[in-house]
Order: sequence, then structure tokens, then C-alpha cells
Amino acid sequence: MSTSPKRIKFILFLIVFTDMMGFSLLFPLFPKTLEYFLSKGDDTLFRMFYSAANLLSFGGDTKYTFVLFGGILGSIYSFLQFIAAPLWGRFSDHSGRRAILLFTTIGNTVGYLLWLFSSQFWMFVLSRVITGMMGGNLSVASAAMADQTDEKSRAAGMGLLGAGIGLGFVMGPLLGGISSQWTFLDSFYKEGSMVVFPASALFAILVSLLTVILVFVFLPHNKPDVVPEKEIHPFLSLKKIESRNLVSISLLNLLFVLSFSGFEFVVNFFLSDTFQFSPKEIGFTFLYIGIIIILVQGGVVRRLSGKISEKRISLYGAVFVVIGMGLLVSFGTNFTGLFVSLFFLAFGSALVNPGLSSFASLESGKGDLGRSLGLFRSFGSLGRAVSPVVFSLLYFQKGPSLAFFVSFVLLIGFGFLLFIQKEKTTS
Repeated sequence: MSTSPKRIKFILFLIVFTDMMGFSLLFPLFPKTLEYFLSKGDDTLFRMFYSAANLLSFGGDTKYTFVLFGGILGSIYSFLQFIAAPLWGRFSDHSGRRAILLFTTIGNTVGYLLWLFSSQFWMFVLSRVITGMMGGNLSVASAAMADQTDEKSRAAGMGLLGAGIGLGFVMGPLLGGISSQWTFLDSFYKEGSMVVFPASALFAILVSLLTVILVFVFLPHNKPDVVPEKEIHPFLSLKKIESRNLVSISLLNLLFVLSFSGFEFVVNFFLSDTFQFSPKEIGFTFLYIGIIIILVQGGVVRRLSGKISEKRISLYGAVFVVIGMGLLVSFGTNFTGLFVSLFFLAFGSALVNPGLSSFASLESGKGDLGRSLGLFRSFGSLGRAVSPVVFSLLYFQKGPSLAFFVSFVLLIGFGFLLFIQKEKTTS
């Protein structure tokens, strides 16, 4: 069987696609799943989470309490990715990409199995903890893609990964909604041995098993030539990293993800409150965003790669997202203005994400790609862990205008800091 770089790139695309699809299947099911656990009675752990959400909502509307509840669970998931991404990346530098991807995808399957049988809330939380820890494997996939590309084609490779992630995020909620209508396992749910929407959980398991097969069958086993030094956690050795640019780029990723994922979290409620969009209409809005991201990362980035620098690709994206957020702040309550602003936001983010990933990879030594991209990804996960709670509080306490304006200001700051960021200084 051929193990050409072209084949491996395509397999990595399929791996992140199926990984993200399985992960995002749960998104449209979250509200009803939480209502299911609320109806079950006095679950101590559930009450602890619910009380925390109620405290943060300052006695606000009950529907906002549930949103904050979901935000807290989402933050825990992303915080675990923040912890895990550098570890998986570092382990992959020692043991090879295939071995770690195989371990994490099997771990994801175990997490989804636990979701299927989550008749109690603690089991559901544990399933999110496991999948959160395993979700740091995107850093390994990024390092594997960097292994297969040179400096000129690096952005194109990261763009292909980004397209896979974007397509997975588009298809996951869509298939989650469709599979929620399947009733062939509902008898087990009604008797209390399975979670609500058991067919969706089973579908996630099957998707995760497909990912395991793709990794096991198609990814070659390879071990790095250079083994980096050992440390308990790569964050404890930030001062030892040769490239200070890598740390700066990772902090830029934190700032971008914080501002952009904050917008992504609250825009659902903005569409519902301002335009009275149904869940189906919100889903199609995100399909519109996802299609733009996929086309840009699968097409535009590939054409730009090798012709202009990764920093310039990211800068172009920063200009687009600032314009888009400015339009949303100014004209977002107009239907046409909304979709024009979403176009700029989607187009810009589709440039920033692969541009920054490639930028970070170029600051890494060949035997240190996993750890370096793990650090980069984990900073993004930290931003994603903080943003749901922060931006939902801004939205529910002060309204959408302030939430979007804060995101606009943060994106301007991101663009300026990216503009003054130095390019590669280390070999």
C-alpha cells in the first residue's frame, strides 16, 4: 500500500473530519439532554452545576441559566484540551504520530460509549472529561500534517486540515439533529439504561470507530529522529523554548480564539432573539458559515500557500474578521447586513486559522513539532474555555451590542499585534 505524502494528507483530512463530526454531534442535543437530567430528580452533581450556572446568571431568565450551564460544561471540555494538547503533542514526538492518534481515537470511542450509557449525570460528565482529554489530539494531527509538508506548502496542508475540521463541525450538528429522530433504541432510554437520544450516541461511536480504522490501517508508523527533552508538562518549560516567536504566536492564537469563539457562542442567541430564527434556521446559518470556511481553506489558502508568507495570510484574515465584526456591530440587526458581516467573518477566520497554525509550525524544530503545535493548540483551547462564560455573561447582562463590540476591540488588538509580530528568527 502506498504511503505517499499526498495519500497521508488526505487520510489526515478524513481523520480530523470524522473526529470533529463525532464531537459536534452532541451540539443540537445539549439543551434536551440537560432537561432530561433535570427531570430525573435530585442528582447531587447536576445540582452543583446548575447552582453554579444560576449564581453566574444573577437570578436571570431560566433559559439563560441553561445556556450558562452548557457554557460551563463546554469550558471544562476546552480546559481539558488546554491541558492535554501539549502532552499529546510531546508524546507524539517521542512515540510517533500514529501511536498517539490511535490511543486518543480509541479513548474518544470509550467516551462516546459512556455517553450512550449515561443514565446518570456523573457518567455524562465523565464522558465529556474523557473526550475533552482525547480532543487534544488535533495538535498531533497538525504535527503529522507538518511532517508531510515543506515550508512552502505548509499553509496549504494546514488549510486542508482546517477544511476537514470545518466540514466536521458543519456535518456533526446536522447529523446529530437527523439521528435524534431515530427511535430504534428508545426503549432502552425509557427503561433508564441509556441516555436520551441513544441513537445519536451510537452514531458518534460508529464515527469514532471509523476514525480508529483510518488511523490503524492508513497512517504509517514512524518515530522521530530527534527526541526532545522530557518535562512533566510542556507549559512548565516555556522559558526553555528556543523560539520566542512561537510563544508570541501561541498568545496571538489565544487572543483570536477568545474573541472569535465568544462571538460564535452568543450569535446563536442573537439569531433567536433578534430575528426569531428557529433551531433549523440557525443550523442553516451555520451551514452558510461552514461552506464559506471550507471553500476558503480548501481553495484560497491552497492557492496562496507558498506565494505569500503565513503571517501575510493571517493578516489578510485579520482584516476580514475586523471588517466583519465592525459590520455586525453597525448593521447586524438588518437581515442583509447580518449575512454580509457573517461572510467577512467566515472568510477571515478561514484564513487566520491555517495561517497561524502554519506560522507556528515554522517556528518549531523538526523533532519538536508535536510539542510546539500542542502548545499552540492548547493556548487556543484556553481561549475557548474562557469565552463561553465571559461572552454569555456580557450578552445576557448588557445585550448583544456590548458583546460584539468587545469582540470587535479584541480582534483589532489581535490584528495590530499580528502586524508587529516578527517572522521566523530561528532555524
